[in-house]
Amino acid sequence: MKKKQLLSIFLTAAMTLSLTACGNSDNSAESAAANANTNTASTESSAPAGTEAADTAAQADPFGKYADPLEIHFVRATDDTIETNVLANLPGQSLEENFWLDTYEEELGIKVVYDWIVKGDDEFNQKMNVSMASEDLPDVMCVTSTQMMQLIDAGLVQEMGPVFEQYATDFTKEVMYQEGDSPFLAGNKDGVQYGLPVTGGSVDSVDLMWIRTDWLEKLNLEVPSTMDEVMNVIDQFVNADFDGNGQKDTIGIGVAGTSLLGGGFGGLRGFFNAYGAYPGIWVEKDGQLVYGAIQPECKTALAALHEMYEKGYIDPEFGVKDSTKAGEAAAAGKCGFSFGQQWLSLTPFQSTKDNDPDSQWSAYPLPTATGQPSTAQADLGTNRWIAVNKNFENPEAVVKMINLFIEKCWGETGDNGKYYAPPEAEGVWKLSPIQCSMPEKNLQAYLDIEAARQSGDTSSLTGEAKSIQDKLDSYYSGSDEGFALWGWERIYGPAPSSYSSINDMNENGRIMINKFVGAPTETMTEKLSTLETMRDEIYTKIIIGESSIDDFDTFVADFNKLGGDDMTAEVNEWYSSVK
Repeated sequence: MKKKQLLSIFLTAAMTLSLTACGNSDNSAESAAANANTNTASTESSAPAGTEAADTAAQADPFGKYADPLEIHFVRATDDTIETNVLANLPGQSLEENFWLDTYEEELGIKVVYDWIVKGDDEFNQKMNVSMASEDLPDVMCVTSTQMMQLIDAGLVQEMGPVFEQYATDFTKEVMYQEGDSPFLAGNKDGVQYGLPVTGGSVDSVDLMWIRTDWLEKLNLEVPSTMDEVMNVIDQFVNADFDGNGQKDTIGIGVAGTSLLGGGFGGLRGFFNAYGAYPGIWVEKDGQLVYGAIQPECKTALAALHEMYEKGYIDPEFGVKDSTKAGEAAAAGKCGFSFGQQWLSLTPFQSTKDNDPDSQWSAYPLPTATGQPSTAQADLGTNRWIAVNKNFENPEAVVKMINLFIEKCWGETGDNGKYYAPPEAEGVWKLSPIQCSMPEKNLQAYLDIEAARQSGDTSSLTGEAKSIQDKLDSYYSGSDEGFALWGWERIYGPAPSSYSSINDMNENGRIMINKFVGAPTETMTEKLSTLETMRDEIYTKIIIGESSIDDFDTFVADFNKLGGDDMTAEVNEWYSSVK
């Protein structure tokens, strides 16, 4: 493909991509034994590409240090959280010079060099796509699935499957395959594994039912498990006048109109899921994948939302509010019910607690409107892939870096409190150019903490579980500093808490990950954004009554005609290739 053609493709794609350096868009709040046969003291010299990969497995050292320093060039983005929450608390350190980069150099003989660093996703995407088009690429880059396929099609990256198989430790493989092979599929083409996933957790993205349990207690109400019971709770909340101002100004359910299907406060994915509807993901029906947002179950859920709007349960101005703006009602004690992800207790509900120390938000499994236990939809937690320049002669070095990052953060010989989440700089892991995470780490941390709680002894906790328990202990101490950690207790504390509810749904098979985990198809790249805008517009119009519920059927027909049918055919062609 000619460079001018590549430039056109890459710059067009830049308008729809999102990327934050070499990590995933994290849903977490912020271990098992490592491979016993590794030897961190051994050395090996640099070799041309393919030389080490051709050695026998017995000769491959997953942590082998290069006798001569090996320089690897990366690119990355930064953001305000890295500057204010990490670097500001680590005097003398920067993205280019920090203890993570020192660790790679001291233990592996790998010197990380950044060809460029930019701030924010948009600028990164623009610069990355220009670099791809001009073939002026670093040795290693972390890219979206769309960029990954473009790099593969342009012949700019090398195969990594055999290198990973040979050099990855048993613990690395255990971690990166916690969710099966789904994270790997978007980096695979025609059976060849080019991209390695920057793994992240999927269960962390499910919606939960958040309720002001102190309000339930005041009204002598039980926690609802069906949508009929939810409607009763909301009705009583709206009419209770908890603040005693004599006005009917309590919002029944938080709804964020500009992020209707997001995971923040006021997102409605959990509401739809209660009706057996799964907007925004692909689900399997009769052996084929279908787009959840156009299925008849969504029509039923929308009819219920319209009825709630008519009854005054929904803020009439919801359509212009994002999650942050909608969450102000919760912070002010004007809303006591919302769906959303596990971290909502950090924001906005910590603000509720700050304003009213007697308030208490708790997270529960999703209710049901169908008579059967509801299933929560989840996005694949992996949304970045590591691509290695075809001209880079030491691809095994990338796998060694993955091994070291995972071992330091979650391995038996690691120190999570130092390398991942030290109290003074909890996002310190972001200083690493490689950020492959343990997908089930948050849930496992909860399980470890819960087991320790049941035993009555939390002193044996290690790694991330210990770091979290330290926060809980601070909260339980009753100190002013500990009060600010109430949100963490609501995530990892005893039931009802975020991860107690996630664990309940997970153990009972009530979490469904998006069935389409491949790279965006051609039609998706061209039309999905427009189709999603059309979806959000008709959903909002139906809720407020500007469109009738039967207009949903017209929307489905238009959706399919304007690209939905083609997109579905492409998705199922992919699906048949990976079954």
